[in-house]
Amino acid sequence: MKRLQARYKVLSRFKHALLFSTISLVAWTSACGQASISVSGGRLQRDGRPWTPHGVVQIAFVAPPAAQQGVFTEAYQHYSPSDYTAMRSYGIDSVRIQISQPGLDPQNPLFTPAFRSQVIDAVHAARAAGLIVMLSVQDEEQSGEKKDRVASLPNDATRRVWASIAPVFARDHGVIYELLNEPNLPPNPENWRKWAHEMNATLKVVRDAGASNVAVADGLLFAERLGGAPALHDPDGQVVYASHPYAHRAQDQTAPSWEKKFGDFARTHAVVVTEWTTVPKYYCDLGTPKYAEEFLRYLNGRGIGLMAYGWDFTGPKFGSTFHGFPPQISAFEGLTCGEPGFGPGRAVERFFQGRLQP
Repeated sequence: MKRLQARYKVLSRFKHALLFSTISLVAWTSACGQASISVSGGRLQRDGRPWTPHGVVQIAFVAPPAAQQGVFTEAYQHYSPSDYTAMRSYGIDSVRIQISQPGLDPQNPLFTPAFRSQVIDAVHAARAAGLIVMLSVQDEEQSGEKKDRVASLPNDATRRVWASIAPVFARDHGVIYELLNEPNLPPNPENWRKWAHEMNATLKVVRDAGASNVAVADGLLFAERLGGAPALHDPDGQVVYASHPYAHRAQDQTAPSWEKKFGDFARTHAVVVTEWTTVPKYYCDLGTPKYAEEFLRYLNGRGIGLMAYGWDFTGPKFGSTFHGFPPQISAFEGLTCGEPGFGPGRAVERFFQGRLQP
């Protein structure tokens, strides 16, 4: 009898643990299921309604710990899951988490299961806070890549990363997959053909992994240009295209430049600006504050979403949307190009909260 009673107690504890795990899983699935992102009619949709992303870029996981340096070390050391709740107060509804290709490629010496788990946990934390997550694979020197091996287009290592990561969030369509950050080849017909071949091959890996999540394809010239891009082949029809239209000269601060870079393409394709801010290091003049607001109005009028750079970037003279730790929002008022705190943060906040003056 005692032996039967002991077995009953063990079985009861097992049933209790199983029930608790099931409840937790249902709660997590339900939380994630509250927002599903798709592409329909050339527009991003959230739960079947047109959606314009109002997001911010997070760099904490650009590199694994063994390869971190400078601002990326600071971002990683200051990372906290509470960041995602703080983002919500600015009208932010999505976060673009940049993740290291060498740090997540199982065949790379920099890969560790611990770093992979940190990335996955960060996605879960952002989703639990109610944010849409865009995962963006980055392969540059700051990501831990060797200088002579930086990927100009998605490659086999990129595809190994997605083969590992894509299945993890395949049941959560509140997670979006940006296949590779900033392919750097100049735009011409031959490079667009190469771009389409590698993007399609990478997209196939994602779909073969059972993930029908929205996928993002960055344009050429460090994602600046989409004009001339061929349509990708996706059996699920869930592709959006990305531009990073930073200003490098005065002409880049005008609507004709935005039309050429991505606006014309956006008339027939789903487009999102997955990275942008005002960068004094690239170009800045007395007209930059006005340009920033006009650019945001342009996006608003076209229904094009924005991932503003960045949440946790502290580099000098960059004009980041946020700066310092804890992150403080940047502004133009009373500041000049390159001063600490100079940036479009307040204008971006007004854009995100629907308060940007027409």
